[in-house]
Amino acid sequence: MRILVKGAGVAGLTVAHELARRGAEVFFVEKNPSIGGEASWRAGGMLAPFCERESGQQAVIALGQGAAAWWEAALPGLVAFNGTLVVATPRDTAELRRFAARTRGYS
Repeated sequence: MRILVKGAGVAGLTVAHELARRGAEVFFVEKNPSIGGEASWRAGGMLAPFCERESGQQAVIALGQGAAAWWEAALPGLVAFNGTLVVATPRDTAELRRFAARTRGYS
């Protein structure tokens, strides 16, 4: 089976990977000059389920954890999870403290 995937960002590459793993011949169309069209280097490429714990619903956290496990299994040796770095400017110190109080394992 031959399949065309429109967009080579996070979602497109994920779909293509799964389809290829299942035996499909996959082709891409990407309007930007580089793979990902920069979408993968912005929020579209972020996978931080533990940051969602601060204000997200349990279902969102569980889906994020499942996605993280999928990436680790799909790309063994290329994906490693070592926590999430949260950075804030000095003016956001109070917000960062509030965030830390609602999560766990922070320092």
